[in-house]
Amino acid sequence: METSLDFTHLALVAFLVEALIQTIKPIYDKETGWKLDKVVSIIVGILVCLTTNVDLFAELGFVVSVPFLGSVLTGVIASRGSNFVHDIFKFVQGKAEQQKQEFEGVG
Repeated sequence: METSLDFTHLALVAFLVEALIQTIKPIYDKETGWKLDKVVSIIVGILVCLTTNVDLFAELGFVVSVPFLGSVLTGVIASRGSNFVHDIFKFVQGKAEQQKQEFEGVG
């Protein structure tokens, strides 16, 4: 059972890292320069998560060694918009349901 949990955490971390990279990557283009709408979106997302103490990583059971960093990373992810955040929740819910089915199948 622990192997499944470890794989789920690894998959979730990989998903979140990909989300962060895909959010940060398009803020600067060599030809056009800084994309201010993306920069402002990220700043607003971070500020909202910091001021409201929203931390997706803590909610998912991850311990972030820097207290506010989870909120900062959550703000970057939130800046992608509600559709993307909904996709994260569907991913987490699917993994939780998979673990529940595996657990129920053991007994």
